[in-house]
Order: sequence, then C-alpha cells, then structure tokens
Amino acid sequence: MKRPQATAITSGKGGVGKTNLSVNLALALHKAGERVGIFDADLALANAHLVLGCRPNRTIVDALSGQCTMAETVVESPLGVKMIAGGSGLAEVMGLSVEKRQEIIRNFSELSGTIDHLIVDTAAGVEANVIDFVAACDRVIVVVVGEPTAFVDAYASIKVLHQDTGRDRFDVIINRAANDAVGAQIFTRFRAITDRFLKVTLNHIGTVPEDERLAIV
Repeated sequence: MKRPQATAITSGKGGVGKTNLSVNLALALHKAGERVGIFDADLALANAHLVLGCRPNRTIVDALSGQCTMAETVVESPLGVKMIAGGSGLAEVMGLSVEKRQEIIRNFSELSGTIDHLIVDTAAGVEANVIDFVAACDRVIVVVVGEPTAFVDAYASIKVLHQDTGRDRFDVIINRAANDAVGAQIFTRFRAITDRFLKVTLNHIGTVPEDERLAIV
C-alpha cells in the first residue's frame, strides 16, 4: 500500500528528549524541501503539537470514531510541518485494540498525496501501541542518554522490538551529551551491552549536545 516514508522515533524511557528530536528532525526535513508530517503516536499523553506551536481541532480519536478521515485530522504548524495529533488523557486511546491500531496504520496511505515523510513520535517503553507503530515504520531511531536507567530501558526496548517485530537494525541518537566525543563513548558502551546479548546491528547516526536553554520533552 502506498504511503509516506515512515520513521519511528522511540525510547526506552520518558524524559530523554524524544519529542524535541522528532520535531527538529521534521523541521530539518521540511527545510530540505520534503513534505513532512509528524504523527504523535504517544496517543494518551500527546504533546508534540505544543512543541510545534499548533492547535489541532481534530485528533486521531476523531478519525477512529468515524467523525473524520485521517487526512482531515492533519493541521499545518506555523513552521510548515504538518501534524496528526494524538489524545491527551483520553481513555479511548489508552488501550487500543489490535484492530484499531491496524486501522491507524492502514490509514497512513491517506496521507501519501500531501506528505512524503512521516515522523512517528512513539510513546516511551514497549507497550502494544509502540510495538505495532514501530513495526509499521521503514526506519527506527532509538534515543539514548548516558544514564544507567536509560541504558537499561533502551536495551529492553530494543530487545522487545527485535523479538516481536523481527527487526534487527536500529539507528541510535545519543542525546544530551557534552560533545561528539562523549556521545561516541556513550554509544560504544551501550552497543557493548547489545552486542553481548542480542543479534542486532546498531548504527550511531548522531549526537545532540546538552543545552540548558532547552526544556526536555
């Protein structure tokens, strides 16, 4: 089924800067001439629209209830990136059935006429929503920070995604590092853990430095 190129941004734990990275990746692709959209797949605690500075009138909940199509939930942010909002504190999306999750994935094809690249900002962890949305994407980027708890959670996330989806290649961004050299060291330590226990390939695609002026989302 024709649909936009989809990239999942995921993490083992919250608070590592996943949504900020999702938004900034989308903005960079937009500046490069791509037609870009963000799907806030953290369905119950959606906040990407706040970072983008837009106020969606409709969310994925409206599409699932039949009040509109997936395409009709799309809103354009002030900076040109399109947005599909999840819910926030809504019981309807906190425990979606397999059928509803697959319906959302199938409806990605509705966006092919207006979006070339879809950034899927998942929830943290490995709940069923995360696994299904990651499995539907062409590329997976795991956000890792240099903290022991983040290492444990990121490892667990990759392990479950590998076992449940069969994916054996993951891109990794090291976030909030002091500099590129420190980011490379953090990645090397993290890869040593996955190399020991998992048959997966990790690719370090970049390091984002710590910035005290930026709130973590």
